[in-house]
Amino acid sequence: MSPVLETMLAKYGWVWIGVTVGFAAKYALLIKKGVKVRAWLVFADLLLLPLVALIAYWLATRIGWDAEARALLSAFCAVGADRLVKLLTDRFLQRVDSEAEALAQQMLGRARNTVATEQAAQRTIEDTIEGRAPAEYVALKPHPRTPRG
Repeated sequence: MSPVLETMLAKYGWVWIGVTVGFAAKYALLIKKGVKVRAWLVFADLLLLPLVALIAYWLATRIGWDAEARALLSAFCAVGADRLVKLLTDRFLQRVDSEAEALAQQMLGRARNTVATEQAAQRTIEDTIEGRAPAEYVALKPHPRTPRG
């Protein structure tokens, strides 16, 4: 056996065993409930299996489980693949929404600060032109070293 294949089996073998058993168990439960299994349903689940395997591997690694425990976790993930993918998708979308909202609020705050600064500068210019500028405006006072002439 090639070293690459041997490494992949050692690392992912238990996950794939669990996903396979979970996939079979899911359809056994559907048949037991009386659901008519169609080819499109099986095809859609086969397309989901790699994602389920990645999720199961990630969960097992985070938990620190090895061997048979990984297979069991993978089987549970495969049986509840629809719910699991929906849960993780919803969490991902919530996080994206919150990040987008925070970014939008940050950009809005910057825009408000820029507008407020420009309006204050415009009022200062208008007050200076019309002679209503108070003497405390530091920006309007001449520099002490500037010759008056």
